Amino acid sequence: MELQRRYAAEYASMLRVVSDREVAKEAARVNLSALLLGQPRIVPSESRLRAGPLRNALARGREDLASIRRAVSGLFERAVPGVDRLVPTRAPERGPER
Repeated sequence: MELQRRYAAEYASMLRVVSDREVAKEAARVNLSALLLGQPRIVPSESRLRAGPLRNALARGREDLASIRRAVSGLFERAVPGVDRLVPTRAPERGPER
């Protein structure tokens, strides 16, 4: 009974991530499997993903959670692309230190 309750809660959170019910069911199943093994969620509940790419990523991993995690992590882009290439600017010269 507890497992069903946890799955239902996970499914509800995955419906906020992806609008496709079948993909949300699979994401909930995969996430619950990871959580039961003491691992973090594979599909974060704070994200929003398109159904097609997520479906493909879940299918590529098959039943191996590590493979699924790698495939799903490839769907996330950096929040700000190119930040690691920014060069810090120097502070303007202020004269002698006091």
